[in-house]
Amino acid sequence: MNAKNLMLTILCTLTMAVLIGQGFTAENDGGERQTEQVDSAVVAIDKIDINQADPVELTKLPGIGTSTAAKITAYRDANGPFKSVDELLNVKGIGPDKLEKIKPLVTLS
Repeated sequence: MNAKNLMLTILCTLTMAVLIGQGFTAENDGGERQTEQVDSAVVAIDKIDINQADPVELTKLPGIGTSTAAKITAYRDANGPFKSVDELLNVKGIGPDKLEKIKPLVTLS
């Protein structure tokens, strides 16, 4: 490998490392984002507002399928906005174990 190709390879490698490093970092914006450690990379996750989210958004939560998402929105429509995340326990299909999994991923407006 000649010197020109070697320098180009090093430059490309460093550029990729910088871009990858920037792509996996996130700033804290007042608690509305959460960072999660995954294989040594920090990945930003937007929290889902359970008082605003539609059923499609709610299915992004672990263990929440279309049926449970519909039950969450139906409960919210019948009872008004959630006053606490723990109120999700009143929705059929959400028990303490499922609530603990989704609690760090949701917020209230």
